[in-house]
Amino acid sequence: MKVSFRWGLSIALVAAAGVVVAVWLRRTSEPVAPATATAQAATPAGAPDHAPSATHPPMFAGTTPPDVDPYGENPLGDVMHRVVDNDQQLHAFKAFYDRPLLDEESLKQYHALLSDPATLAAVEHDLLYPEETKADQASSIKRLMKIDYLHEALDWKENPQHALVVGVVNNVILTDNYPPDMGMDMRVSLSGNKQELFQLLDEYEPAKANALLQASKGTRLEPMVAWIAKSNETRKQLEAKLENQVTP
Repeated sequence: MKVSFRWGLSIALVAAAGVVVAVWLRRTSEPVAPATATAQAATPAGAPDHAPSATHPPMFAGTTPPDVDPYGENPLGDVMHRVVDNDQQLHAFKAFYDRPLLDEESLKQYHALLSDPATLAAVEHDLLYPEETKADQASSIKRLMKIDYLHEALDWKENPQHALVVGVVNNVILTDNYPPDMGMDMRVSLSGNKQELFQLLDEYEPAKANALLQASKGTRLEPMVAWIAKSNETRKQLEAKLENQVTP
């Protein structure tokens, strides 16, 4: 099974994010709107006019699960199966993502999924406004898998919807999606998602990552985004140091 985007080191770094979140949330109660509209607009969970989660796009044809259970040796395999089986968009994505090799037709379908505006809209909505009110293994894994989808969409260099994917990543980071009644566990979990997405943006579009950092200034999220950017530099320095240590 493929390893999800930077789970290990990022999880270690984001452990300190709870302190940052607690500090900046006390500074103001006014939410900040996203800088730009992307795949679709959404309303925070718990708001009076909150609508149900966006309808997931229909499963793409030919997304047959692999013959070998991709989670068979994973200690969280049961949780991962439950997450994928109950999310149509993830079920379609993982049927491709967990296969080591894709034939020409399957690759065509996979690219169609990675460039599908409806799927991108669903991913953006689910990352910004998850149905869960408390962080747990299943909800955290589900959002990390959706970040894997965005990673794959960005990694495909010929993606005709590259600008839309970048817009989704940018919007999820800059949107203040922390309702006043949200528990600290969910605040930290969503902040960790923003950190993962900033790493993605910095890897594929570093100039846009810097522009995002500038765009956050003067907003309620400024201290958190600044911390994320700083921790991202720390991560890159640590990775470079480790790489130098193992290089002959």
